Amino acid sequence: MIIFKVPSFPEVSETFILSSVISAIKSGEEVKIIANKVKAVANSSQPELLLEYDLLKKSIEFQQPTDKKLRKRAFLAFLFKPVSLYYYFKFCLIKGKVSLDYVFYLNFYASLRKTAVFHAHFLPSLTPLLELKKIGYLKSKLIVTFHGYDAHFLPQRTVLDNMLLNIEKYVNHITVNSQYLKNLLVNKGFKSCSIHIVPIGIDTVFFKNINQRDFENKRTVKLITVGRLIPLKGQEYGISAVKLLKDLGYHVSYTLIGSGSELSRLKELVRKLELQNSVCFLGDKSQEEIKNELEQHDVFLMTSTHDDHGRREAFGVVSLEAQAMGLPVIGFDSGGFPETIINKYTGFIVPDRDVNGMAIQVIELADNTSRLNQMSLNAADHIRKNFDINLTKYDSFY
Repeated sequence: MIIFKVPSFPEVSETFILSSVISAIKSGEEVKIIANKVKAVANSSQPELLLEYDLLKKSIEFQQPTDKKLRKRAFLAFLFKPVSLYYYFKFCLIKGKVSLDYVFYLNFYASLRKTAVFHAHFLPSLTPLLELKKIGYLKSKLIVTFHGYDAHFLPQRTVLDNMLLNIEKYVNHITVNSQYLKNLLVNKGFKSCSIHIVPIGIDTVFFKNINQRDFENKRTVKLITVGRLIPLKGQEYGISAVKLLKDLGYHVSYTLIGSGSELSRLKELVRKLELQNSVCFLGDKSQEEIKNELEQHDVFLMTSTHDDHGRREAFGVVSLEAQAMGLPVIGFDSGGFPETIINKYTGFIVPDRDVNGMAIQVIELADNTSRLNQMSLNAADHIRKNFDINLTKYDSFY
């Protein structure tokens, strides 16, 4: 059995976790999912897959009582389990403090301690697996996959040094989705040889444009960006590029899919630049709806940049989805995104936050429909050959 451990499940933006779970099921593995919070089907952008594979029934939510009396009663019952009590004291010893939390960790994982593999997505998901492995309670193989923010916001100094020692000793495999993310971890002190790059794969049967694109008779170039509306995603630069294009006399429209803290500010920017008739905010959409929108657009703008913390896009799965649907991608040279395209073949990489450069590449495609058509074909072929989900598996680590 493989148990996937995640902070919460399902999450709208974490389609890569769902893909990882389903890939294991298709390989014949029995799976379970442990989350601190199990959410409703409506919280997923792929509800049909959750239902098809009955994933909510395979999901377990870790909970412990907050009532002091219930916690003390649980500990008293624990006293009559000599083996568990032994591991409890070991847990307290390695943590350097006494806590009733450890009782509930040991109880929860009692029936799972001999599971073949625990695959933790995001570093925080290693808690308490790492401690349970360290005290000898957990007999399983441990795998941890970093996805971005967990690599950026690591602890400092002594805490980090101790964590690195424990991960090196008790975690069997560390995986990341890009060379960029691997380099980030190496710079933080991780050993390069212990980190494996497993690019995210997508379902190229699902993300496939079955209709012939007609670029020759285009009057309006339809641009699109998909992603959370947060500073890291940089949608303001896409909006600014549209303003440049409009001022130069080009007929363009720009669709933004996603929600987030930047919505009001982005809408105000659109109003200020007088682009209300050219920029459309669609909010969150399901994978099916995103696919349909990609099918109706011509070029994908990958506007991801960096935020105030220096964090960048670790990979950019939306770039894969767009290319698979035949959209050339124009994006900034930031984070792991450049690893998803072939520059000047399936799209264009421009300097980070270079709005002029982004607009120039849109013009290159708008003025040259034969190149737009060829790049569209190149993009779909590139993803099918290099990023199909059946090519990017964790089998060798399981």
